[in-house]
Amino acid sequence: MATITQILEKVYPKLRKIEEDPILEILRTGSTSSSNPFAGKANAVYSLSFKVPCLFSEQPEIVRAGANISTEQQMYLYLKKSDLIECEPVDANREVGIISLKDRFVFKNRRYVPVEIQELFGLWKIKVVKE
Repeated sequence: MATITQILEKVYPKLRKIEEDPILEILRTGSTSSSNPFAGKANAVYSLSFKVPCLFSEQPEIVRAGANISTEQQMYLYLKKSDLIECEPVDANREVGIISLKDRFVFKNRRYVPVEIQELFGLWKIKVVKE
């Protein structure tokens, strides 16, 4: 019986072909930055960038605020962990193949900030908003 990871390995390239092979540029800080949340923008120098093949999904999501219910367009990016490991430059201060909330993404000439990150069966599922 096939596992979910084996199925994703076969389906992922086919989905990329349907979406015309989208590419995502990941921007990263080059040095080890402080984990202090009150440090401000001093650590936000994005000197490393690399490109990774990806999948994307734009879908409406229901947002509830008190008695008001509205829909907003949400964007999800999907990256294979193995593709990320192959494309990512080696940094001695950081583990390879990991996505962080400090990373920034450039997709279709728009810059995005990650809001939520999940690792699912060898895929990174990243919910992003425009910066």
